[in-house]
Amino acid sequence: MTSQTITPDRRAALKARYREAILDAADALIRERGKPQFSVEELAERADVSRRTVFNHFSSLDDVIMTTCTRRLSGVVDEFRAATKATPVGDGSRVTLFADITSAVQDIDLPTVVAYLWGVLGDDGRSRDQFDDVFTRATDQLSIEIADRSSEIDAFEVAVLVSSVINGLAVVSAHWIARTGATLDGASRDVWDELLGRLIATVRTGYSVPC
Repeated sequence: MTSQTITPDRRAALKARYREAILDAADALIRERGKPQFSVEELAERADVSRRTVFNHFSSLDDVIMTTCTRRLSGVVDEFRAATKATPVGDGSRVTLFADITSAVQDIDLPTVVAYLWGVLGDDGRSRDQFDDVFTRATDQLSIEIADRSSEIDAFEVAVLVSSVINGLAVVSAHWIARTGATLDGASRDVWDELLGRLIATVRTGYSVPC
């Protein structure tokens, strides 16, 4: 194997390592300070890279922060994958698929993730759009994952179903934050369970006239 074929792979691996180092550093600084209050210079120093390297991977400090949030939510997607893989594939129907999705969502510790995201994004004028954007970024990943479990419904219906649940979770999160201040205790988790239960019931039954 020649050096020409090895070098691009090594270069790609190095870039990936730098990117992860930057995101790890951002996450560590956020945890230490409670909010994303740091400069590019501080981030670069913590990641042991140059300021230029930060901007080689991200368009701005906001982009770093949003990607850090998305990566945290991607961890939830990984938990979701593990939960769905542990559940036997049903008959591929819409009803079974919905049950699989909602069961997995109920098994994941979403309040902890939402509290983290809210601590990062804060409550300024941009926060709601940013918060919703983090959830939106997860929809495509989940749609692909869920589509593999269904043999009877097409990609469009899968995307609609997943989008309904994920966007619903964003609404649940907003109401949960308003009611609890994103604190994490038994009472706030009860509020989360109540709101999540209402979301699931609403999506399941829809708005048709009862028979």
